[in-house]
Parts: sequence; structure tokens; C-alpha cells
Amino acid sequence: RLLTAMDSNVPIKEAFKMADDVLRQGVRGISEIITVPGLVNVDFADVRAIMAGAGSSLMGQGIASGPERAKQAAVSAISSPLLDIGIEKATGVVWNITGPA
Repeated sequence: RLLTAMDSNVPIKEAFKMADDVLRQGVRGISEIITVPGLVNVDFADVRAIMAGAGSSLMGQGIASGPERAKQAAVSAISSPLLDIGIEKATGVVWNITGPA
């Protein structure tokens, strides 16, 4: 799936670096949800309650700018070519939105 989501000229070593970066961003994202205070504070128990017994976990990330940035980033996150299934099959969602202070 990783190789189909990027240019066919990307060397395999570079593709794995990109995969590592996706995983790093996932771990960082969950860590930030738990450790960074926000408008709604979330702790490990909250994240675990959503993810426990839920089967496969999917993660998408979207980045955007401009007046419609939240919507564009959300659409980008759920439209990732790396996702196996659509969000409509989700039984729970952990959602994190960050931006400048």
C-alpha cells in the first residue's frame, strides 16, 4: 500500500523512511492528545476507552492553511491513500485538532 501511495520513482529505502515518519507522527499525535492541555482535556483512559476492543485502528493526518483549513485538513486525513477502509465503518473516533495559539 505504501508503494502505491507515492511516486513509482521513489527508492524503496526512501519509501521506508516515509513509512517510519508516518508511524512517528502517529505516536506523536497520540502522545500529544494525552499530554498537551486543550479546550477538552483528554487522558490515557479516555483514549483507551475509545480504542479498547475496537479492532483495527486507523490514523489519518491532514495539514492545511487558509480560511477552510480545519475542513480541508479533516478531509485530507480521512482520504489518505494509506487507509484500508473508510471512516464510515468506525465505531469510535479519537480526533485532535491543533493550530497556532
